[in-house]
Amino acid sequence: MAERQRPEIEWRFGPGSKRPPVWVRWTRRVATLGGLAGIVTGIVLAIQFMQTPAILLDQPSAPISAYAAAHSASSSPNAAPRTGLWIEVPSLSIALPIKPGDGSNNIPDWVALQYPGTAAPGNSGNSYLYAHGLRGMFGTLLFAKGGEAIILHNYTTGSLQTLHISRVVGRTRWDDASWIGQFAPVPMLTLQTCVGADIHSDRWIVQAT
Repeated sequence: MAERQRPEIEWRFGPGSKRPPVWVRWTRRVATLGGLAGIVTGIVLAIQFMQTPAILLDQPSAPISAYAAAHSASSSPNAAPRTGLWIEVPSLSIALPIKPGDGSNNIPDWVALQYPGTAAPGNSGNSYLYAHGLRGMFGTLLFAKGGEAIILHNYTTGSLQTLHISRVVGRTRWDDASWIGQFAPVPMLTLQTCVGADIHSDRWIVQAT
């Protein structure tokens, strides 16, 4: 008995319908991929946000990070008359004198240290400043927003220079030194603080130009 052949199926669209042009189909595909990418980005940002504790409005003394939860600060000496160059971020309640740093983990309280070899704050180039992740120091950098003013105030000469937060980099690995040597043709501040409780925990970085 001869094998019965299956008829080939010819796909047809309904009456009056036409297959969309190629450019329409590709536009839909790109839009779908863009939507998926947006969803993935949103999930990543949500995870990062959950890993960074928010300020508790009803508990203003609550730790702002794992670092702050494990460390305490000495009494602030900044009530004394101010001299020399200071970094001030009014929106984040930051006001610290800037001093030369040696790049080690020996970081005093209530001071912002300039990483050796980076540009002098306010000059063209990347000036890398770091301080402890506590309130009143650099801890509130975790809540920095683009556009917020950062003031370099020299109390000895009276000069003021205002930059604005241009990028909230966020979490970086503790051993990621790429931000220190980053090139900048204009004055730029790269501010770093600790997020975790030990020296090998993540850092938090904000940049201003």
